[in-house]
Amino acid sequence: MHSDNPGWGKKVKKSYKYHMTGLSAVTTTYIVLLVVLALAAAWIYHNYSYRGFHLEAQVFAYPLSDKSADACVGKTGQLADHLRRRSAGDIPYSVTTPANYRGDYRHPLLVVWAPSGFNPSLSERFTGLTGQATARGYVVVYVASVPLGFKALKSLAGIPGEVMKDWCIDAERVYYTGHSDGGTVSNALAVLPERQIQPMVIAPSAMGIQASDMEAYSCPRPTHVMLMHNLGDNHFPDYGAGVAQWWAACNRCEATPVAATYPECVEFPDCAEQVRTLYCQAKGNHAYWPGFDHDMMAFFEELHIQVNDTFDTNSQANQEVE
Repeated sequence: MHSDNPGWGKKVKKSYKYHMTGLSAVTTTYIVLLVVLALAAAWIYHNYSYRGFHLEAQVFAYPLSDKSADACVGKTGQLADHLRRRSAGDIPYSVTTPANYRGDYRHPLLVVWAPSGFNPSLSERFTGLTGQATARGYVVVYVASVPLGFKALKSLAGIPGEVMKDWCIDAERVYYTGHSDGGTVSNALAVLPERQIQPMVIAPSAMGIQASDMEAYSCPRPTHVMLMHNLGDNHFPDYGAGVAQWWAACNRCEATPVAATYPECVEFPDCAEQVRTLYCQAKGNHAYWPGFDHDMMAFFEELHIQVNDTFDTNSQANQEVE
């Protein structure tokens, strides 16, 4: 093809050269951004995730006998090492038992609800509870994040019951914890009418619920609470204090908190039925999981029924879901 304009070819070459130079600059910018994002992700993974022991099922020192063994006859759950399942509502979750799981012993159940966007594996790496929990005899369940709403919460509420149908679980020793959205779920499933299990203990962290949100709900039976909300949480600033006071009122505790035996925590004393109500504030930001700062697993251990206790008939209220 020819042109009557003798400068046409030079203009095309100049335009082409400019275009290629600009494309190269854009490509370079994208590459730099990808590298920065990758480095940021690696830094976050290194500083905000656990490895090794924290992710591995441990051997539990079972008592010589458990008089509650008859309660688990016919249950099909076996030793599970990060067993992947999907709930009746198609929500992914994983189950990990002690490495020497016994089907004739009623285990405490720890359900870890995930932060927004986390699958069970990421939630486990973020909270790092598997090692400590299984060494204490817990069956640990990590539940994937789902967009929150009343329908989703109702679906999530059924997961502990599904686990209890298959594995030998003590229905009076159900524990909920989680961070951010997971903290919201931990708290919500202790008060929503749609709940199917009443947890013995909740330990929500960085939840997006305020005291004004709690006013719509009736108090459940007295419930042990370790409410964790970091001092540097600018995403949900000061959300925790009012909810802690709501729980203190529901648990019929003294209104003025005192220093607690757990690090960076205060406790509302003299609660009904000897339940414990703690409010804890670590120095981290919203992305920081403070469960180990406040020694959460030791708090759980202090509260649960001793491993050689006989079957408590009060557990029938929760056993009905089985």
